[in-house]
Amino acid sequence: MRLIALILFLFPFITSSQIVEEVEFSLDSIKNIEDKIAYLNEWTGKNYRKKPQEAEYYALHTIQLGQDSKNYSGIGDAYIRIGSIYRRKGQFDFALLNYNNAIDNFSLASDSAGMNLTYLNRGLILRKTAKYDLALKDYYSVLKYYEQNYNASILINANNNIGVVYKDLKNYKEALKHYKNAANLCVNSNNLSYLFGANNNIAVVYTLQKNYKEALNYYNKNLIILEKKPNKYKFAQTYHNIGNCFLSLKQYSLALEYYNKSLELKKSIGNKDFITTTLNSLGNTYYRTENYNKALTYSKEAFNLTLNTNNLAYRKTSCKELFNIYSHLNQPDSAIHYFVRYEALKDSLINRENLSQISILKTKYETEKKEAHIAILEKENKNKVMQRNGLMIILVLIAAYAAFIVSSYYRNKKTTRLLSLQKTRIEWSKEILDQKNKDLLVSNQTKNKLFQIISHDLRSPLASVSGIAKLIQIFIQQGRYGELNDSSKDLGESVTRVLNLTDNLLSWSLNQSGRLPYTPVVLSVNKLLSGIFETYQSVAQEKSIHMELTACDSLFIYGDRSMLETVVRNLINNAIKFTPDGGIIMAGAKLKDGITEIWIKDSGKGIPEEQLLDLFKLDDGKSNLGTRGERGNGLGLILCKDFIAQNDGEIWVESKENIGSTFRFTVPNAEKVYQEDLISKQ
Repeated sequence: MRLIALILFLFPFITSSQIVEEVEFSLDSIKNIEDKIAYLNEWTGKNYRKKPQEAEYYALHTIQLGQDSKNYSGIGDAYIRIGSIYRRKGQFDFALLNYNNAIDNFSLASDSAGMNLTYLNRGLILRKTAKYDLALKDYYSVLKYYEQNYNASILINANNNIGVVYKDLKNYKEALKHYKNAANLCVNSNNLSYLFGANNNIAVVYTLQKNYKEALNYYNKNLIILEKKPNKYKFAQTYHNIGNCFLSLKQYSLALEYYNKSLELKKSIGNKDFITTTLNSLGNTYYRTENYNKALTYSKEAFNLTLNTNNLAYRKTSCKELFNIYSHLNQPDSAIHYFVRYEALKDSLINRENLSQISILKTKYETEKKEAHIAILEKENKNKVMQRNGLMIILVLIAAYAAFIVSSYYRNKKTTRLLSLQKTRIEWSKEILDQKNKDLLVSNQTKNKLFQIISHDLRSPLASVSGIAKLIQIFIQQGRYGELNDSSKDLGESVTRVLNLTDNLLSWSLNQSGRLPYTPVVLSVNKLLSGIFETYQSVAQEKSIHMELTACDSLFIYGDRSMLETVVRNLINNAIKFTPDGGIIMAGAKLKDGITEIWIKDSGKGIPEEQLLDLFKLDDGKSNLGTRGERGNGLGLILCKDFIAQNDGEIWVESKENIGSTFRFTVPNAEKVYQEDLISKQ
């Protein structure tokens, strides 16, 4: 309780004041404590993915309100939110602890629905930590409850999760039983999206059992579903899976037919890893039919793609195919070359797998050690409880004797406590006022800076435009046509500066007022960067700056297109501005811990060390001039920071004077967002 109180006290000083103000304003308008608990649980349920820090704070606040009103169901819902936050972080021990707390509170409230909803979430943690017996126990409890209190969606999820556990245990009979239960529920509720997944799970198990004809039956059922609800990705993968079945049945012509259908769709999607799997399968099929030339063509294409994607497992498969093909073509040098590469890749992957297994075993050992320690502590606590009960009897007798004295003392203490609470409320209100005064001061500073930008930075290029326009008229009247070209270039640069500044001011003002919509979609990193590179190519050529983009075709991110384009545009514009003639600007991206890091590097003049700390702040300081005297105002970097924060990322800079600067920012990886959404729906 003291920890919760401390977090609740400190939180307003370490989190976003705007979010706190919005929620606190809503809470102030709600009088009934039960309605407050319901409001907070709804808010945290919607925001625990995008605003985990704020969601955890308000979930703890909900727990405190629930304890005051003895609303144990409300407390249980809050603990589920906290457990889900830690599950998304991969901190399974903390997630499990909070789910157990949720179950305890739902039990006090006799809330069976809440308990079984927690079992469904807790089962995911138990399954991921290989505690299959406990996971099955939770899932079967969910099945039993929701068969009596019918909910098709939850029953489908529970059956699918049980099927996954049995598949991991290689108990394919039970896995099929529950996958088929899920499929029947999907048919009865007309849920085509879930039905596709259930059919695919069934086909996978039949494939593991080498019952390829039954697997084909379910893949064909999925083709019928996709005719009603098309999805290019699912079509491509289903065609590939059907090709695998025909290949295993040695029906090579049909295997080639479906592999080619899959390849055509995968190339239109553009994911290189996705394409490589089908190219390898085509090469293997032609190899089995002794058409070694075609087998060589497809296997080489697959191998070349793996050099770009750095997928070692796919590259190993390509090397094995190429070794077999060159062996049959009697080309020993080439065969040996690919055999050596295959062996090296196999050893590398085995080492990686061994390290992973060691990590899993270590985690399992530490978990079992903790559980054993907890069991010992529980035994010791039982002995202490017996001793405490004996002491309690004595204390009750003493307490009865001293009842009058304690009663008088309690009345005085209650009065003191009320005065202390009143003092705490006054101090808390003062802290809120101080925070609002700080926010108001920042707002005034921002307003003054904006007036400065509008009055100086916006007026200067407009004055240049006016002067150049008058010069052009004079040159035309005097017939000095040779000087028009330079004037027109100066005019273009001034107009571009005005447009860039106007765009940034408009975007910044809309963002600050909350009227700039956030609409995240799946984006190709390569298309995002290459499109803006093309826009600035001509500007860079005027300074003889070389622009280079590192290939990142296989990376897809999840974010707001307009915001991210604005960020990249500002960073490239700054790079050109501060890079001398003949310099170089590079950009690229990499996948790191489930997020994509995008970087833009220049060989410019760099940023002084004393300016780095305040680089992303809107203050009254003077900005540096570009290599040709180009002026800046710092608003672009402020806009970059705000937009990256709205896209759940971070932005920072690495710079050395006279060497150059590298701006880096992170964006959620599309595949990770997709997987997390699937888990949250289960």
